[in-house]
Amino acid sequence: MDKRCPSRESRVLEALLFAAGEPVALSAMSKVLALPQAQCREIVEALAACYDREQRGMQIIRLENAYQMTSRPLYYEPIQVLYQSAQKVRLTETQMETLAIIAYKQPVTRQEIDDIRGVKSEAVIGRLMEFGLVEEAGRLKAPGRPLLFKTTDEFLRSFGLASTSQLPQFPEKPESKSGE
Repeated sequence: MDKRCPSRESRVLEALLFAAGEPVALSAMSKVLALPQAQCREIVEALAACYDREQRGMQIIRLENAYQMTSRPLYYEPIQVLYQSAQKVRLTETQMETLAIIAYKQPVTRQEIDDIRGVKSEAVIGRLMEFGLVEEAGRLKAPGRPLLFKTTDEFLRSFGLASTSQLPQFPEKPESKSGE
């Protein structure tokens, strides 16, 4: 096959990703193309590699078991010139702390976050939800049925992660010797 002329399936996936404007699950791609998910993954990965090789203005990123077409970070500045109102959200230290707790402990209740932080977190969680970085993840099966929170695909995109498994690992705490 000519490298400059992608397959029909590749062009269909490109159109799906462009039209969706949000992550498209491999299962949806598989359904549309009537192909196994593994084959769809190969096609979309090859398309993403082509975009990367050519440094196109768009890129295809993986988010868990889904893919999304986004503008390439290299071209954010010209895009911002066009959309003057498009400003990056700057998170406060408190927001980053709360977001880190949610990212590492998810799904997590507000009370668990409060216990870790030592202060109430309701307003901070609300703000993170407004930014689209955190969302409700159901309710805990416990008295009062508290809400659970988790990070979103927007969180993954914002931090350049394909999944939360790519979050940095904390070093093991050294065991303290008794008598020291």
